[in-house]
Amino acid sequence: MEFKVENLCGFLIRSKLMTPQEMQAMRQRWQSEAKDPASVPAFLKWLVARNYTTEYQAGLLGRGHVDDFFLGDYKILERIGRGRMAGVYKAVHNSGQIVAIKVLPPSRAKNGHLLARFQREARLAVKLKHPNVVRAYQLGESRGVHYLVMEYLEGEPLDEVLQRRKKLPPGEAVRLIHQALLGLQHIHERGMVHRDLKPSNLMLVPAPVRNDHETTAKSSIKILDIGLAREFFDENSPDAVEKAELTGEGVLLGTPDYLAPEQARDPRAIDIRADIYSLGCTLYHLLCGQPPFPDKNILNQMIRHATETPKPITDFNSAIPEGLSQIVAWMMAKQPAQRYPTPARAASAMDAFLMVTADSAKPVEETPQMRRYLTWLEMTEPIPPEGDVTLPPPEIVPPPKSKSSSNIPVANAAPPPPAPAKRKKRTGVRMPEAAPAPAATPAAPAAIPLPAAPSPAADQFDVELVDVPPPAEPLVQKAPAAPASAIPGVNLSRRDLSMLGIGAGIMLVSCLLCSGLRSLFNMLAGGE
Repeated sequence: MEFKVENLCGFLIRSKLMTPQEMQAMRQRWQSEAKDPASVPAFLKWLVARNYTTEYQAGLLGRGHVDDFFLGDYKILERIGRGRMAGVYKAVHNSGQIVAIKVLPPSRAKNGHLLARFQREARLAVKLKHPNVVRAYQLGESRGVHYLVMEYLEGEPLDEVLQRRKKLPPGEAVRLIHQALLGLQHIHERGMVHRDLKPSNLMLVPAPVRNDHETTAKSSIKILDIGLAREFFDENSPDAVEKAELTGEGVLLGTPDYLAPEQARDPRAIDIRADIYSLGCTLYHLLCGQPPFPDKNILNQMIRHATETPKPITDFNSAIPEGLSQIVAWMMAKQPAQRYPTPARAASAMDAFLMVTADSAKPVEETPQMRRYLTWLEMTEPIPPEGDVTLPPPEIVPPPKSKSSSNIPVANAAPPPPAPAKRKKRTGVRMPEAAPAPAATPAAPAAIPLPAAPSPAADQFDVELVDVPPPAEPLVQKAPAAPASAIPGVNLSRRDLSMLGIGAGIMLVSCLLCSGLRSLFNMLAGGE
C-alpha cells in the first residue's frame, strides 16, 4: 500500500514522535522548502535531514508502522545490532540520556526457561559498576517486550583493531589486557563468570584514531556481553541447538580460539580461571598476531588447547621480555590450579610491564543528562516479572580455595548499618583481620523464586541473613552513674553526700571555737 505525505503526518502523531502542534509547524516548513510537496521519498529524506526523525524511524513510518518507536520511557532511535545480536537498539531516555537497549525477541520470551535465565542474568549484570565493564542500568518490560538498558558505547571492538594492525606492541597489549583483568576481577567479586572472553567482546572506548601512528594509548577497555549468552537475541538459532544449549550444557560453549580446556570438557564446572585462560589467549594474539592454536578444524583446535604447548611468543618478536612470556604461559596453563587464582593476581604480575605513562580507566564523567537519568533510576522500582517465574540453578562455580589466594578479598564488604532493635549478622563469611570479608557462595537451590524487586537489606553476594534476638534484660540492675561531684571510684548517693557536707561543717565550726577559746585563755594568762 502506498502512502501519501498526509498519511505520514498522521503516522507521526499516532506514533507519538510529534504532537499535533509540532506536526503542523513541520508541515508548513516542508511545504515552503519542498520542490515537490507530494513526494513521499523526498519527504522522508527531508525529515531525516532536518533531524525530525532518524533514518530508522523514517523507514518504519514509510512502511506504515506506528507502534515500534517507544519502550517504556525510551524512544528508539536506531537499530545498532549486527549479525546474531539482532535485537540491539540505540535509544534516548526522557532525561536526554543516550542508551543501548537489548531486546529479547518475542519468540525467545515464549520459552519460560530462557526468559527466566534472561531476567536472572540481566539482574546480575545490573550490579556491575566498573570503568572496565559495560554498565547495565535497568531490566524492563513494555507491552510484553522484555529488554535490558545498557551503556551506549562509541568505540571499536578489539578484533577490528587486530584485523587492521595484525598485532600490537607489548606496551599497548599489556595495558589493554591489564585493564580487562581489572574488570574481570570486579565480575569475579560479584560471583559471575564471563565464559566468552575474546577480542570481539573487548571494546576500545573511544575508538583509536586511524592514521600512520595509530595507538590505543588514549582508549580504555570495556568488557561486553557479561553473562548474556547470545541465544537470548539470536532470532535465527535452530530450536534443536537452542534446546541442547539450554537443557544440556546450560551455557554458551565459547569461542574455540580462546577456549579453556576444562570449558570444552564441561562448561558447567568452570570458574573464573577459565576466563583468565581466555584473556591469556587474547594477550598471546595481541603479541603474536595470531591465536595460540590456529586451526580450521574446531575439534582439532580443542584437542590442541588441552594437549599442546603454543609456539613461544619470542619466536614472533624477540624483543618481548621473558618475564612477560612467562606470565602468558601461566595464564594459559592447561590445569586451572596452575594458573593465577584470580584476575587481580594476574593483573598484579603485569604491573612491572605497564607503560610508565599508562593511566587506568576512569568512570565516564557524569553529564547533566546522566545525573538526571541516574536520579530517575533511583526513584524507579524494577519491573516485576509477570506470573510465577522460577529461576534455574545458578551456573556459577566458585573458584577452589587455596593458600595462594586466601588473602585476596572476593568482595568488598559494605559498611555495617546502625544498630537497630534487631540486628542481622552474616553467616558463612570469613572475616580476616586486614581485609574485607569475602562473600561465600552457597550451594545453588533447585529453583529460586524471582523477586519482584531487590531488597535493600539483602546481601548482593548471596550471603545468608539470620535474625539475632536482642539481649535479655539483666537480672541485676546496674547502679546509677555517679554524679559529677562524686569522688572518682566511689559510688555515693545524694543523702550520703549531704551527710558528708554537714559533718564537714560541724568539724569546721568546732575548730574555730577551739581556736577562739585557746586565744582567750592565752590573753587571760598573760594579764595575770
